[in-house]
Amino acid sequence: MAKKPQNLLLVTEHYPCSNQESFLETEIPYLARFFNVHVITRDTDKMMSRILPAGVTFSRPTPGSKLSRLWLRIGCRMSKAYRLERRQAQEERRWNHAAASHALDSLVESEVMRRYVLSLPLMQDDRPLVIYSANFNDYLYGLCRVKEMGPDIHVVARCHRANMFDPVTDERRETLNQITNERIDAVYFTSEERRKTYVHHFTDGTSGGKYRVAPLGVPGPDVLLEPPENDYLLRIVTCSPIEEDKRLPLLIEAMSAMKVGCLEWVHIGDGSQRDAVLELARQKLENKPGIRYEFLGNMNQEERYNYYASHSLDVFLSVSRSESVPSMMLEAMANHIFVCATDVDGVSDVVSNETGLLMPADPTVEQLTAFLEMLCSMDKGKFDARAQMGYQCWEQWYNAEVNCLQFASELSTVENIQPDEEPQERKRFVSWKPEEQKAADEAAEKEAAEKKAAEEAAQEAAQDKAPEQTENDEKAPADEPKEDAPAQPQESDASGSEAAAETPAEPKEPSEEKEEQPETEETAEENTEETSAQEEKPVEEAAEELLQLMEKLEP
Repeated sequence: MAKKPQNLLLVTEHYPCSNQESFLETEIPYLARFFNVHVITRDTDKMMSRILPAGVTFSRPTPGSKLSRLWLRIGCRMSKAYRLERRQAQEERRWNHAAASHALDSLVESEVMRRYVLSLPLMQDDRPLVIYSANFNDYLYGLCRVKEMGPDIHVVARCHRANMFDPVTDERRETLNQITNERIDAVYFTSEERRKTYVHHFTDGTSGGKYRVAPLGVPGPDVLLEPPENDYLLRIVTCSPIEEDKRLPLLIEAMSAMKVGCLEWVHIGDGSQRDAVLELARQKLENKPGIRYEFLGNMNQEERYNYYASHSLDVFLSVSRSESVPSMMLEAMANHIFVCATDVDGVSDVVSNETGLLMPADPTVEQLTAFLEMLCSMDKGKFDARAQMGYQCWEQWYNAEVNCLQFASELSTVENIQPDEEPQERKRFVSWKPEEQKAADEAAEKEAAEKKAAEEAAQEAAQDKAPEQTENDEKAPADEPKEDAPAQPQESDASGSEAAAETPAEPKEPSEEKEEQPETEETAEENTEETSAQEEKPVEEAAEELLQLMEKLEP
């Protein structure tokens, strides 16, 4: 295989040694079209479980000794990076013992990663190198420091919501953001909302060109599913690691409490909670009439697609507590499977009540039981109609041949990214109801036009004001005593230039306030209506909530 003109170092938390970070399974073949790819992972305990594309190499660092990490911690305690992090945290009034400990931990992880990367044979290659971190995590600052080795080294990262806020506590996560933001070349987000959240909470508002949107993508199926069998049995598939946050015990308890309906449940995936979940399923579902279940273990993407193509599945279900990268849902949509998921983290970036069905973020056992019974009693034609909408959503917005190819292509020219230029905002999916999507597009175009008009007006005002100020400055010395004449023109010119420099900012704020005020009032009215609607909804009663869910299911 011919060598590519550039090298890419892909840094992961788990891939290819677990079923997590599944989006990389789709991305890496596209990256391999542009780069010689080498993968390193921080997961040092598990065996490699995914097959890498031809030509992609793999390694991982060995854990350092406790003594060596202790010496690193002492050195990091006296580093400039630690002082900068402490100063910023003190200014934001969030510096305490926990923050200091986390900052030191992050600096140690960064130094361990930096030293390992520098030891790789890849660093002896004179071709340009792009370092791509699949997560914005503690060690990213160390990867950015590798750039000190030469101008042909660039660093980029993906940032997910879980990298910004803890999925369980929703507390803000600090990962040396300020010093990393200064050094990194680009940060990619799965949606414009995620990008705006990061820019608002973790940056000073400068270098907008660094923060960019790169939506996920999954491939389409080679073989389309046959129409679902027209029988009473509801076929449900779940696909996730068997971990605590996926809440499979909640699903088992809900199934065991069902009084009506028949269903067949299959789960794809494995994890640390497998034995406990299997035992609970055996106790609750083994002798339950009308319920069949099967745990299929791990499958790669090709195996999952083959399974979807060879089995008639009605619903892809997720009751997860956290789901930053819902790539399994995208795969289901690409395979014409109706998706029902809890409205958590990044799920709403992919699933809506037009392309699937969003459930409450934290359903009770009773609510989930009633929901499953409702699905069992519904006409499967409604599933088919919604599944088709989901397929169209994948085809238009999340096709890997478009998104992943564009992302890989952009990484190959990352040196051309201008940090001072705001990236062009991608057209955003809002609704599969044509009138709603059209209204959203028109509102976005109107907002962009108003913003551009405001900027042009501010520039014109600044240009008109500058000559006026210059004339005033030139006239001022004429009325003063002659002995002050030599000195006064210089002072007048200096003050005039300062006034001219400050002038653009003065007319800009009032004009922006006037233009933004109507939008703020409308938004406030909409929020008031939504709040009142939520207050009227009896959230404690599962039956009332399910009536609303049934209305959403109307195609």
